[in-house]
Amino acid sequence: MTGDRDVATVVETVNLISKKWHPAIIQTLLESGPLRFSELKTSLDGVSGKVLTDSLEDLVESGLVHREVVSESPKRVEYELTPHGHDLQEAIEALATWGDRHLRSDGPPTVLVVDDDPRLAEMHASWLADRYDVQTAYSGRAALELLTDDVDVLVLDRRMPGMSGEDVLEKLKILDVDPGVVMLTAVEPTFDVVEMPIDDYVVKPGLKNEVIETVAAVLERTSLDDPVREYLALAAKRSLLRAETPAVSREDNASYATLVDRLEQLETDLDDPVTAAETAAEGQTVTELLTTDG
Repeated sequence: MTGDRDVATVVETVNLISKKWHPAIIQTLLESGPLRFSELKTSLDGVSGKVLTDSLEDLVESGLVHREVVSESPKRVEYELTPHGHDLQEAIEALATWGDRHLRSDGPPTVLVVDDDPRLAEMHASWLADRYDVQTAYSGRAALELLTDDVDVLVLDRRMPGMSGEDVLEKLKILDVDPGVVMLTAVEPTFDVVEMPIDDYVVKPGLKNEVIETVAAVLERTSLDDPVREYLALAAKRSLLRAETPAVSREDNASYATLVDRLEQLETDLDDPVTAAETAAEGQTVTELLTTDG
């Protein structure tokens, strides 16, 4: 019976800190002390406001974090670890040590940033460099030389002289590689994006947080089963087209109708596509898209 109790305690403890951002929040508060919401969000690159709010509510409810209103006008709230939260320091350090030993042998994921403007390519690469192994290419042909199975996410400009981003996409099957693809471009999207083999589309000038969050979400999706990954990509395209095209043109467009029909089919075929998406994207922008009205 003692063994059963120990197992139950371990499971309960792991559940408290197993969600994606919980350990990062605890570690940040361990290192920095009390922080306001905005300070926490700045410290945690890639977390969305919604996910941070939900995560802090979970940690407050579990007794690991204390929320204190330090000023009513203007309202300021600070978050700090409770004594129970501080007691997790040794456990988190042990987990970090184990991760350094056993999880870093393959190195960080690889992101290939492709843009014919070297300044933009280097800027976008610098935004991602602290999280990924980032490579850059300044043309479509240079990108093809770097595209191997080691590339996890391709951040691709659409309009480039010589070989365009769309030309690069056509070569992916020939190269037999399947990275996650983020089209980062100044070209306003039209219904032709429905047929593009991409996971997401960001219109320049993409903000730093938008690019970071999109790459992180697409990276998560590359490990999913094909139907869920397809569902997420189509949901992103649907939201993009809703934002960028008038409703009357969507009603009369065959490509958009095909997209919506395929989404409905996937919703029927998959047991719970929204839950699968939330598990993968952990509250990223695309997850929010999935819960909006059709």
